[in-house]
Amino acid sequence: MVEDIAIVGGGPAGAYLGYRLAQNGIYATIYDDSHPREKPCGGGITPFTLERFPLLKGVPSSYRFVHRMLFISPEGKEAMVSGQSLMNVSREHLDGYLRHTAVDSGAKLIKERVSGIEESADGWLIRTQKGEYRSRLVIGADGVHSVVRRATVGRIPRENLAACIGYFARGVERDYSVMRFLKDCKGYAWIFPRETHSSIGVGTDTRHARNLTGYLNEFIEDYCPNIEKISPFGAMMPAARDPKFYETPCSGKNWVLIGDAAGHVDPILGEGIRYAIWGAELAAEAILDGEPAKFDALWREAYCPDFVEACRLFEFVYNPDMLELGIMMIARSETLARIVTDLVASEQTYRGLRDQVIASLPRIMSEQEHSR
Repeated sequence: MVEDIAIVGGGPAGAYLGYRLAQNGIYATIYDDSHPREKPCGGGITPFTLERFPLLKGVPSSYRFVHRMLFISPEGKEAMVSGQSLMNVSREHLDGYLRHTAVDSGAKLIKERVSGIEESADGWLIRTQKGEYRSRLVIGADGVHSVVRRATVGRIPRENLAACIGYFARGVERDYSVMRFLKDCKGYAWIFPRETHSSIGVGTDTRHARNLTGYLNEFIEDYCPNIEKISPFGAMMPAARDPKFYETPCSGKNWVLIGDAAGHVDPILGEGIRYAIWGAELAAEAILDGEPAKFDALWREAYCPDFVEACRLFEFVYNPDMLELGIMMIARSETLARIVTDLVASEQTYRGLRDQVIASLPRIMSEQEHSR
């Protein structure tokens, strides 16, 4: 039997797409043998994402709303800022909720891992460890090592990947998150508290991956030495550094890439949930219009310009001197702190960041003077 739509991967992107299609009477088949599971991820959902995609507000448990964040420079300067609440959620619970919602809405789930796909006369041949299936349209929602991406546009180049390691742990379930920027490379360590545990980790580009264990141990010793480690994690993730990365197409006449498989992750902060859901929404729109290839135009209009601008800003943001100066200024200026928290909360775009800072500069400098 040739099925109409195969979604490879049942994480947030694949499950949400299955749900949206089912709402409109199209019942895709989701192939996934691993979700729901806990995942190396901060699990932060921004107010922008919650308001734009209200289904996410229904996650039944294991989340914590956090409205403060502690920024720490490479040399140890600190700035505690308050802003809009981020929803820090367990990925096991989020992914399980979305997958169950998709299946309850009519999507079909095959609990098998896809090992490869091959284009055929009538669409795609999909191979799993248990058998073969056929589909006219295939969606790659299968993460950074996507088999669908490999069969369509090729792997994500190593220079556009990052690595992270860490622990799920108990003992730091507080009312604020922590971001500590690293000394010797471009990346940061984090503590993201959830309802019953926290995600504690560190991430940087693949060139410095061999040093991650040392960075992590130092961070834990300095900021949370008494944690109870539940389980370790480690993963690769998309982290585009070259704007040309986004020139690679993410859809064709009979295939679409969404989420991490498409490389759709914030290049500076590493946030991926927003773009997994947003991309799935746009993919559903293209599919429902009968033009899967149209997805490429939709996502490029919606959020690609912000990705490109983030790539251009990356070196500036992670410059050690700029981090020291910036965090010192954030600590002394409510206006600058608000701009930064709005950026983290998805209320401020990278494209508009420069103009916003320039427009606010007189107030920022005045606040600097009055704080001395």
